[in-house]
Amino acid sequence: MVRIFFVFLLFFFLVLNFSFSSKVDELKQQIFYIKQRIKEKKTKLYYQNLTKKEIERQLNQTWQEITEIEYKILVTKKEKQKLQKELENLSNQVETIKLKIFSLNTLLENKVISFLKYNVDLFVVLFNAKNPDVFIDCSYFLRESIKQDIMLINELNEKNKELIEKNRKLLEVSGKLQDIEKKLKEEKKYYNSILERRQELLRKYQEEIDKTKQDIEYYESIQKEKYEELQRYIVSNINRNKIYRGGKFLWPTNSYVLTSYFGYRVHPIFGTTRFHSGVDIGASYGAPVYAAADGVVIYAGWYYGYGNTVIIDHGSGISTLYAHCSVLNVYKGQTVYKGQIIARVGSTGNSTGPHLHFEVQINGRPVNPLNYL
Repeated sequence: MVRIFFVFLLFFFLVLNFSFSSKVDELKQQIFYIKQRIKEKKTKLYYQNLTKKEIERQLNQTWQEITEIEYKILVTKKEKQKLQKELENLSNQVETIKLKIFSLNTLLENKVISFLKYNVDLFVVLFNAKNPDVFIDCSYFLRESIKQDIMLINELNEKNKELIEKNRKLLEVSGKLQDIEKKLKEEKKYYNSILERRQELLRKYQEEIDKTKQDIEYYESIQKEKYEELQRYIVSNINRNKIYRGGKFLWPTNSYVLTSYFGYRVHPIFGTTRFHSGVDIGASYGAPVYAAADGVVIYAGWYYGYGNTVIIDHGSGISTLYAHCSVLNVYKGQTVYKGQIIARVGSTGNSTGPHLHFEVQINGRPVNPLNYL
């Protein structure tokens, strides 16, 4: 009968141990799968950020090209304005020349009429002059009068031709500038369309990046839950008969600067409101981390976003957690004593600077550490 009883106990122990081991393995497998998903998402995020940077580079280049085109358009407009003023001046000069030519034509017509009307005798005198001096005077007068009129006409004609030619050239240059401005505006329109496409592409990539970050945050939160579930399961299945009798916990480091309290807060890295399951104690890098009470190390290693972490079981379902350490001085299964240096302050895992994240847990569930210190 006793033998049967011991066989039954052995069988029960083996089943219990197998059940415990299977559950731990299952949780570890789930954590491994989640880690792989996080790794995939972070790799995806890395390449998304690379693509985003390239789009931003192209976007900046497009902005620069548009700026250069706008400057060329501005210069072209100024040249056109300058030419416009020259054209206006030339137009005024042309009008002045036309008036002069009109006045000259009128003067010549009047001269001819006057000459024919009042000076017909001059030709008679000229051709009937018996005195050579009279002939010479009359012929000189006619010659000089005609010569001056011809010179004036030629001068006005040359001036008119010069102004017409200059006007033609200015109109030609103005036309070219207008073509250049039109081409520049079309080029600017083209680059603006590229700019809009790249801005839209950048917006879409930013949305994808935000989505990937959300996925990473989601998987990290699930991973944390699985770690906590594993921790609760381990704690609830070891040292069941051990009772904590140590009284108040020892402050876990040599600094008393609290940088973050227990409860909900805005996460310093992710910027989202999350539950903070412990307290953060600001300390210098490498400062000692003390065991808050006697106990057995049930975890020592890398622990999710906590980085290098130590978890100590103190009995009665009470455990303490020390995270973001730079160095771990203990190993799993080791018995430690209150005040023993178990690690050094660091900034591993999701951390913005050297500090100690300290938790107190009852049956794997976090409680406010300040009630125990």
